[in-house]
Amino acid sequence: MISTAEAATAGSENPSSIRQPVLVDANAANGSVVEALSAAVSAVAAPAAAALHPQSGIGAAVDASSIPAALADEALELLSDYSTRWRLATKRIFDVAVSAAALLVLFPLFLVIAAAIKLTDGGPVFFGQRRVGFRRQTFRMLKFRSMVLHAEALKPRLQLVNESNGPVFKMRRDPRVTRVGRLLRKYSLDELPQLINVLRGDMSLVGPRPSLETEVARYEAWHFRRFAVRPGLTCLWQVIPDRYGMPFNDWMRLDAEYVDRWSLGLDVGLIMRTFRVVFGGTGQ
Repeated sequence: MISTAEAATAGSENPSSIRQPVLVDANAANGSVVEALSAAVSAVAAPAAAALHPQSGIGAAVDASSIPAALADEALELLSDYSTRWRLATKRIFDVAVSAAALLVLFPLFLVIAAAIKLTDGGPVFFGQRRVGFRRQTFRMLKFRSMVLHAEALKPRLQLVNESNGPVFKMRRDPRVTRVGRLLRKYSLDELPQLINVLRGDMSLVGPRPSLETEVARYEAWHFRRFAVRPGLTCLWQVIPDRYGMPFNDWMRLDAEYVDRWSLGLDVGLIMRTFRVVFGGTGQ
């Protein structure tokens, strides 16, 4: 499960600072100690103990039944922590490599889009918005501006025609979107600057889409599971053909499913499926 994975990245103890377990000689212990150590121990306990105490001579010759059960728990936690760190490091390396390469390749397209937006109304090329990401930390998410100036100030007037049944605002034919912006949204080109967010570490290539603070304020408790990972450019919801008509809670369940199922193979598969969605021009 990745939910514990991301948490381990930021908050787990340094392995060198983990309390050193005390090994007890069962032959020299009194009857009560022997009885306390008689519980079955995981097969990983002995080699893990040797790794934790290389100078103690503990190895394959040690009788596992003489090792405290608490040691097995600590050893398993330590091994799990190492595995988690390795998987998360692999995901981060993948994110950095792909986003950096994509920014280099797409730089000419960035220039064309920037010029088209600037020629439309002379306003700023980029639109930055505060979003909620990993562990509910906020960051400034970047997009190519696809709406008229002061679009956020016009949003309250459109709440009555919101097509989403949850806290998010979705509208198929949003009147605030410019002509250039409509083309950008159709092929999801307005999302390309988020590659910069990925490179900076605010986002991942794959993960739940980042939420607005006003949306998070209306979340139910179980919705917060999506913040166990970094938000992404694409996700399971993003590759659903009729995603804009999906009930909000179903969307949140897909995000929770990603948290539970995450793997590098799943990320690569979702990126490939996203290309088909983008080229199909199904964005809104």
